[in-house]
Amino acid sequence: MTALEVGLNVLGAEALYDGRIRSVLDLAAEADRVGVDLISTGDHVGFTAAAHAERVATHGFTFALEHPWFEPISLLSSVAAVTRRARLGVSVLIATLRPPVLLAKQLATLDALSDGRVAIGMGVGWQEDEYTATGMPFDARFGRMEQTVAACRELWGTPPASFSGRGYSFEDFHSYPLPVQARVPVLFGFGPSRRNFERIARVADGWTVNPTDMTTFPESVALLRQCFSEQGRDPDSIRIQVSVTPVRDSSGSVDLSATADRAREWHAQGATVVVFRPVAFGITSDDIPSLLDWMVGLKEGTA
Repeated sequence: MTALEVGLNVLGAEALYDGRIRSVLDLAAEADRVGVDLISTGDHVGFTAAAHAERVATHGFTFALEHPWFEPISLLSSVAAVTRRARLGVSVLIATLRPPVLLAKQLATLDALSDGRVAIGMGVGWQEDEYTATGMPFDARFGRMEQTVAACRELWGTPPASFSGRGYSFEDFHSYPLPVQARVPVLFGFGPSRRNFERIARVADGWTVNPTDMTTFPESVALLRQCFSEQGRDPDSIRIQVSVTPVRDSSGSVDLSATADRAREWHAQGATVVVFRPVAFGITSDDIPSLLDWMVGLKEGTA
């Protein structure tokens, strides 16, 4: 079994510091120092009020319309400057809102700034209004996601790069810097299906799992491993990232022991990384050190 890694999702963590995003950099630095393996955040470019209200009504979306979604690659660039070992990621970057050549440049730059620590989750989002606002097509976005990563891989390889995609192409193209890593890990935040897992096996390196898809998690892991084998890739190389919601007892308080058991169970079923978002624990900034110690204790068997 692959060793368990723990991740810290800093999305919304500024709320623990009176809205000061710079204080989140101190949190990231401390998490890196004590042994957290991944520091991640989330992504939305923006919302229309109607789309946001519908998402709240139909999916229980927990973020207010006024929630500050800091641009994730910019934020992670700052995190890179104050950390030394933790990987940097997004769960998930809505990659198809971004032109592939620009996205490849941004991620190669982040990989260079972090000395090779990028492990990026990518998805296609759900809000058509984001695509309209950015001038990107909403249709066939799953296929374009696969093309986007293939184009990035071409740009991250030995120059010159050439690629022809839907709505863009480049030939004899030189784009520097190249990533530090020989292969930047890319995880897709897709629903569990053979078609989506085949896409992951063709161009990506793992799966970042939506919490609503955890009911069939063991079966999904088995199918993903099968798809990797069919593509001639090592199933043991798959990175599977799971976000863990705190378990609460009958009084509504967070049960850390039960939460640790859930994380360990998902690791036994195939998760390689379990990610926690501090604001979901209902804590204050004073509680951060003990939460980080508990997270690292999961890896060490002391939590």
